Amino acid sequence: MTNDPIIATAPRLIIRRWQRVDYQTMDRWPPFTEPLSSIWNLPDRVTIGGDWMNDIRRTYAIVLRDNTLVGRITLRNIDSASGSARLGITIGAPYVSQGYGTEGLAAFLQAFFSTLGFQTMVLDVASVNERAVRCYRRLGFQYNGHHWRDAGWRFMQTLDQATRERIAPFIKEGRHGVWVQFYDMTLARSDWQAAQHRSVIHVNQ
Repeated sequence: MTNDPIIATAPRLIIRRWQRVDYQTMDRWPPFTEPLSSIWNLPDRVTIGGDWMNDIRRTYAIVLRDNTLVGRITLRNIDSASGSARLGITIGAPYVSQGYGTEGLAAFLQAFFSTLGFQTMVLDVASVNERAVRCYRRLGFQYNGHHWRDAGWRFMQTLDQATRERIAPFIKEGRHGVWVQFYDMTLARSDWQAAQHRSVIHVNQ
């Protein structure tokens, strides 16, 4: 594991180790105004009560070249034996829809599978978070299942009719609550390397 604070670079971005001051900057980001944003990071209640105190995490900042913080990458559930970790990524509301998530994660994957020495990255993402799902698929993540999370019985009351109809395939409503579908996705080092190879061949043709 390298001690260099800079983990990876991209044309517009730097991925560096998280600093204490970054928490203060992140707290100043304005909240998301999209009606579905409240369910993007619903807790997985199946894992609540597990061995969370021993869950080793690593956190990294996504910053512009002038050190403006635009996002955060977190690795959790790190398994040294298998070389796997679970991804969490957040892009601040002022910086979404500008390609920072895809650019930053693509750069981070280079380090993840090389200098950081991992073999597999796993993640879960709300199926209705179409922007994030597109990003992960572009980077080579494969769908390998799904699960459901409780969004609370008030959730659907916050949505207009058009939004309800659009997300209906990804929602289950019952007498005691509303559940949102989450995709489980995986990217293995071998698949990532193959995708990089195909990309180079395509560019050079």
